[in-house]
Amino acid sequence: MILNETPWSGLEAGKTDTRRANASARWNWFWAVMPRFDAALVLQLSDLPRPAPDLPKLRNLEIRFQTLPGGPILYVRLKDNAQLELFETLCRDVMAAGEQAETEAEALERAIGRTFRWHYLLRGGRLEVLSEEEQKGLVGEIEVLKLLIATLGAKPALAAWTGPSGAPKDFELKADCIEVKARRGASQPFVKITSEHQLADVPNRRLWLGVLAVDKVQPPHGRTLTEYVDEVTELLERTEPSAITDWDFHLVDVGYDAQHDYSAWRWIVTAPEFHTVAEGFPRIAAPIPLGVSNLSYALALSACTPFKTSWDKVRAKLVDEDRQ
Repeated sequence: MILNETPWSGLEAGKTDTRRANASARWNWFWAVMPRFDAALVLQLSDLPRPAPDLPKLRNLEIRFQTLPGGPILYVRLKDNAQLELFETLCRDVMAAGEQAETEAEALERAIGRTFRWHYLLRGGRLEVLSEEEQKGLVGEIEVLKLLIATLGAKPALAAWTGPSGAPKDFELKADCIEVKARRGASQPFVKITSEHQLADVPNRRLWLGVLAVDKVQPPHGRTLTEYVDEVTELLERTEPSAITDWDFHLVDVGYDAQHDYSAWRWIVTAPEFHTVAEGFPRIAAPIPLGVSNLSYALALSACTPFKTSWDKVRAKLVDEDRQ
């Protein structure tokens, strides 16, 4: 049963009944009651996306595309009306995200991206902000990601960003891998290698180590993690809106939530310095003796000096490979 004083009250149960969510909205959002008395949010579309994007899967929600006599829709249906209050919050948040879009396709991308964020939270995502070390690491990876976006384009760069999903390397491309390390500028000239796999060779791929100094500073200097994230979001909105969903997925994987308050931390970052990880590079790499695992060690940057290279040389290799 649909309770009174909700957006769905007054809609006829037992069949699909709808009411426009907001007469002044840019896109066609509807509150709906579907067969079996289920509350739903509907976005009416001009066309179905091709290919159809992945949709989140949740135990108490059904999220699908459907073609009706009036045209195609995306709907989010609640299967447990005991969660109606939370579902209303989810729906309003999804609509707010979609309403920021300039095109229907972008509205759909944003709506799906926001449902994935809810997917993450509702399946038990982290409720606390990222630690200082985690923020520092994410800032470093974002700086390298920006270089790759400028070189390869947003979607290939985001596809290569494998660190948030737990891959051994932070970035994995067709013929190259990049491991990123953020360090404090005033600290001893070492970086911490946290796995024997981070600097291990990958067959048929070059390996690069990117090192950045990321330092915590006092206001008004530096920028918050939110500002570093927003910079990339705004870049994608201007240049490649269809990549925003991919960007959101990666942020969810790394544990970043835009609703968290990161104003207490401000960061400055240097341009990354790159090193060629090749024969003779100082490292402990797989294979290692049987029974030894989870290695962690400090790598002296002074020992890496003979392998130092420039971003221009790394970029040239990436561009040459991308053209093949």
